[in-house]
Amino acid sequence: MKVLLCTDRYYPAISGVVTSVMTLKKYLEAMGDEVKVLTLSDTMTSHMDEDVVYIGSFDADRIYPDVRIKHPVNREYISRLIDWHPDVIHCNTEFSTFFLSKHIYRSCRCPMVLTYHTDYEDYVHYLALSRRFGRFLLKRYIGYVAGYMTYIISPTQKTGDQLTEYGIRAPIRIIPTGLDLERFMAPADGQALSDIRTRYGIREGIGTIVYVGRLGKEKNLDEVIDYLSSYSDRNFQFVIVGDGPDRAEIQEHVKASGIADRTVFTGMIAQEDIPLFYKLGDLFVSASTSETQGLTYIEAMAAGTPLLCRKDRCLEGVVEDGVNGFLFEDRQEFCSKLERFFADRRMWPEVSGKAQRKVVEKFGAGRFAHDVHALYEDAIRDYRPHNAFFLSPFYHRIMDLFPWV
Repeated sequence: MKVLLCTDRYYPAISGVVTSVMTLKKYLEAMGDEVKVLTLSDTMTSHMDEDVVYIGSFDADRIYPDVRIKHPVNREYISRLIDWHPDVIHCNTEFSTFFLSKHIYRSCRCPMVLTYHTDYEDYVHYLALSRRFGRFLLKRYIGYVAGYMTYIISPTQKTGDQLTEYGIRAPIRIIPTGLDLERFMAPADGQALSDIRTRYGIREGIGTIVYVGRLGKEKNLDEVIDYLSSYSDRNFQFVIVGDGPDRAEIQEHVKASGIADRTVFTGMIAQEDIPLFYKLGDLFVSASTSETQGLTYIEAMAAGTPLLCRKDRCLEGVVEDGVNGFLFEDRQEFCSKLERFFADRRMWPEVSGKAQRKVVEKFGAGRFAHDVHALYEDAIRDYRPHNAFFLSPFYHRIMDLFPWV
């Protein structure tokens, strides 16, 4: 089967979506599929690197950091993908490369499927929109994108229910995103851990709480900082791994909360070092409710690092409170569970082991690729051409006169 994966960001960029697409590509190819990727370049220049097509784009940092938007580019590379003629197009974005994939879809008459990775309701404030008006526009826009899809993949029931609430008519299938867990589960090199401790000033022999992810308002790190500032036992350190648009504000909040001497900001780190930071932590913490699935949660558990996370539907069936991790809903519950964990080190190996076993059972990349491949087969069988707006043929006829997309 020929599969075209479309995503606005790809390697060497780092994000949960990038990780998901790279993992899916690897395992689909292992199953015998021929896979190409359509993505955006980090420059204004388009190019092709083996089976990945990078389309020229410009940065849109004013909208949101690390966001890029395609500019009008020559059809050359799109024409190559049309000539290749994919059997199915799998969109992992609703924006730039989605619009490019529509041109391929129109020429190849093959089904499109979408994985809905991101809960955009938590991002409308970056556009200076009220939540109500932003949600109204979002529902209309996602409905427009979904109109082209034969199937939609939702990583959790939480997100699937949200799409149903939007009035999406395309069939929605729940397929948890799989991860290549081996690198997180592999034993850590002692010297590598020691080097990281030295480089970032992370102390050994002290309770270590770690957060890995984007530093943005939607991640709700301020709540974690407030709770840690009121935690009675001061013998801990908080390691914040990652970067983002609100780093400066979060650093100021840490200072104002009185835990600056126990907090380490690493900034952006190399992809290959991420498993080491999970293993440096005794406990992974998050208060986010914006996750569609929470890939960093899965990575942490695979590394054997239990979770202390705000209760959220994306964690249903993943975290069993007090068994393979801990859930909280308020300050008191956060502090009491943190105290319980640090007070009894004998429970750590058991909780860690159960965390690892849970993610292997539920989120193995092989199972993920198998389920997605089965959905592709269903999409090919059930494909029906999109009912275009009556002006679309005229629009496309005019666009075909110009060598740009």
